Amino acid sequence: MSSYWDSYWRRRRVSRRRVIAGGSAATLGLATMAIAGCGDDDDDEGGNGGGTQLTPAAPTQDTSEKPVAGGTLRLLGGPIGSVIDIHRTNTPWESSFLWHWCGNFLMRFQKVAPFLPEPDLAAAQPEIADGGTTLIFKLRPEAKWQNKPPVNGRQVTAEDVKASFERIKALGAKSPRSGNYAIVDSIEAIDATTVRFKLKAPKADLLNAMSDQYDLVIPKEIADRGDDAITKPEDVVGSGPYEIAAFEAGQRIAVKKRADGYWKPNTAWLDGAEVVNQTDNQALVNAIRANQADSVGLPADLARQFENDQNFYITRAPNPTRECLLINHTKERYKDLRVRQALWRAVDRKQVYDNVYAGGGVAGGAMTPAAAGWVLPDAELAKLPGFGKREDEIKEAKALLAAAGYPDGFEETIMTATAFNANQVTDVIVSNLREVGIRLTIDNVGTDFATMLRRQIAGEYNLAGTLFLSGPYPDAQLLIYHHSDPAKGSRNYGKFADPEIDKLLDQQSVEFDYEKRKQIVFEIQRKLATAPGPVWIGSRIMFTVYNKRVRNAVATPFLAGYDDAEDVWIKA
Repeated sequence: MSSYWDSYWRRRRVSRRRVIAGGSAATLGLATMAIAGCGDDDDDEGGNGGGTQLTPAAPTQDTSEKPVAGGTLRLLGGPIGSVIDIHRTNTPWESSFLWHWCGNFLMRFQKVAPFLPEPDLAAAQPEIADGGTTLIFKLRPEAKWQNKPPVNGRQVTAEDVKASFERIKALGAKSPRSGNYAIVDSIEAIDATTVRFKLKAPKADLLNAMSDQYDLVIPKEIADRGDDAITKPEDVVGSGPYEIAAFEAGQRIAVKKRADGYWKPNTAWLDGAEVVNQTDNQALVNAIRANQADSVGLPADLARQFENDQNFYITRAPNPTRECLLINHTKERYKDLRVRQALWRAVDRKQVYDNVYAGGGVAGGAMTPAAAGWVLPDAELAKLPGFGKREDEIKEAKALLAAAGYPDGFEETIMTATAFNANQVTDVIVSNLREVGIRLTIDNVGTDFATMLRRQIAGEYNLAGTLFLSGPYPDAQLLIYHHSDPAKGSRNYGKFADPEIDKLLDQQSVEFDYEKRKQIVFEIQRKLATAPGPVWIGSRIMFTVYNKRVRNAVATPFLAGYDDAEDVWIKA
């Protein structure tokens, strides 16, 4: 372990220009929530870094140890948002802590490499017919809902699956992943344990989409209530190993082991778990050292303090979160491609990660290194606009603005929130754009990220310093953010439209040959660097520090909490 970290720190030059009290970088308590990564973003030529592909890492634990039941896992992190509807929330604690502990997916990602979709409520991989346009799932007959209204411990059925995915699709822009299901033509409950999906065309990422962070199965009785089905704690009813015990937006979430027992034997060892809202990084360090928390997510410079301390261990993994300067393309100024190109070039991606994340970040384009095998290689990325020498990028940005009729720049308002470091990233963006004459006034909506999300969906902004949590596959990072068809581009909040890119997005989505699809995905990334929708900045790097008594923690390149809910235990 020590030799690994010695090697890591030698490869990275860690900046100390971080304001420690500035809020946790979307830090979450366990490795698959405080998703971390590492990558060599050193650049002696002054460039912006690149799209390094990264590998999750956690220390090997003693497999001879037998899990012991009992104990409560104590987590600190945040911010804890206000939206607890799993199909509508856009923030991690409400999804991967609350719902991943209380619910189940139809399919979910494996917790070990190569992280492929595996059955959860499904009894096996689906039967695929009709050239990939029909998928038939058999459900596990032993799966039961929690013994609480309105389901009272009944069996999970095909009608629940049908109602859940129809609801996700019907929510449109209100659901982070609804665009993944535009290709679904119909869903039919054949019998109590058999459900059939009929597609308009084959979809290469369908099982990945089903396994992604937000697409859990909920009871039909709740799904049928419509858009506002889940607004209060008693609406959180799942089939998972734990049930909700407390929820206070901005304060805490607690879960407890379900009273009627979990239907998966030899799992779910804890009595419960709790996360308390804390976004001050020095407070997180102090808490875990004082044994007031079992796990905290920290930036690189603070995590390093624990590397040789035998009372703790550290995990890391690639981060599917992407920092972003969101552009509202309906505003007249931003219909001009030259203005958008200037914004793309003016952002100093390396400075964002040096200043805000203590060097813990990878500058990138439209895909994050969490999607290993799909992100453009460093060498290619370095040739694209926005990734060259800083002085060259500034010169080109000024020339583009002058050609667009703004030789002296312009004044603008940028929306952000004091959550997940979005405000700190925005501060860097403001400084960067000032160098090319763009003078920004910050409109900070406060600490509830959901407020900013609602305004993004409604188009009530011009520019926004924000972030997006995306799954580790192309449709989650490209299709739903850039397609001009609202049914497919469900997170295209800026109303970006490019017919050529739409065509490529559709092509890659139905291409099953990996090499062929990869070339299309690479071409999309190149085009989005020259004809930007949002200005993608890159992906943060974060680390999770654990008390050594926490056993079976893993690191994955996607957001998940079910592995912790089922497998983590505490050694007395």
